[in-house]
Amino acid sequence: MKKLALFTALTVIGICNANAQSSVTLYGRVASGLDFVTNVATNGQSKSNFRFGSNQYGYSWFGLKGDEDLGGGVHAVFKLESLFSSGNGQIFTNELFIRDAYVGLAHEKYGSIWFGEAMSLADETGWYIDPLGEQVGTGIANFAFGRAWGPRSNVVTYNSPNWGGFSFRLQDGFGNQAGNFRGGREFSASAQYTGASFAAYGVYEELRDSKGKFSDLYTASRVYMAGVTYTFGQVKFYTGYQQLVSSGQDTVATTFNPYAATRSQQEWVGASYQATPALSLQAGWYHGNVNHGGGVGNLGAIGTTYNLSKRTFLYLTVGAMFNGKQSAFPVETTDSLPLPGHNQQGGYFGIMHFF
Repeated sequence: MKKLALFTALTVIGICNANAQSSVTLYGRVASGLDFVTNVATNGQSKSNFRFGSNQYGYSWFGLKGDEDLGGGVHAVFKLESLFSSGNGQIFTNELFIRDAYVGLAHEKYGSIWFGEAMSLADETGWYIDPLGEQVGTGIANFAFGRAWGPRSNVVTYNSPNWGGFSFRLQDGFGNQAGNFRGGREFSASAQYTGASFAAYGVYEELRDSKGKFSDLYTASRVYMAGVTYTFGQVKFYTGYQQLVSSGQDTVATTFNPYAATRSQQEWVGASYQATPALSLQAGWYHGNVNHGGGVGNLGAIGTTYNLSKRTFLYLTVGAMFNGKQSAFPVETTDSLPLPGHNQQGGYFGIMHFF
């Protein structure tokens, strides 16, 4: 099924390229490298894992996007974007366009509206306020197990224009269940202000399960996230806060939430430094706290990138997770969990190319 889907995608891309107008663009990126993680829980024991790393710094993807001028300042727009693993060449799951698959209208004065699958507003906000750029391996997603990541299906997304540095976005998703309007629904709102050196961001999102409940702290819950950045010369400072909340009476225990915790809080600080036009350094310290015995954790991480060209760079990131007695937070987000109370270290390096 995956091979058929990939063949179809490449065929579509080929057709579009052959008959392309100037408003249709094929784009993407590919990331590959090596990865090392200590104290991985394996049959009740802790083992180290040295492996090929496809997506630790960031996912590989390809996509198509288009813009048609309809006149009067109105544009028709679309975007189709798919994830794949550079390690084995396979697309993620059986969904071809797993990140974006929307069509809509845009106006220079009134903003834009999209209909279809689109990336979550929480995902975008996290990228702005994470000193490590919301890497898949290490960053603000670790204590939330990637709660803010990914696309939202069956959604309508509105994007406001920019008014003197201020803008906002709204996203409403439908569960498409007869007789259960709340089942599988999503709603979120985000706002941002960007000035010459100061920027502030905030987002609220709620995801409901198939019954319309907030039953899972990391998949069906509410998330609140806010942060600010300040740029001073070549240095950019970051600080932020994130809270996940589920319903006490409906929350169930899961692999990532064995104590059926209903609240998770996280704070972080960090900075990035543009040492030269090619060399950039990043560092962050993250603290997480989960109620109902979920425990606490502290994550320290540093990273660097070096541009070989405008479209190609090398990356290196290392981190250490310090877990409390009951905690089992991973050093690399949702992958390779340690045993409860065990610390974990990890690092990855590789190359990313944009096309």
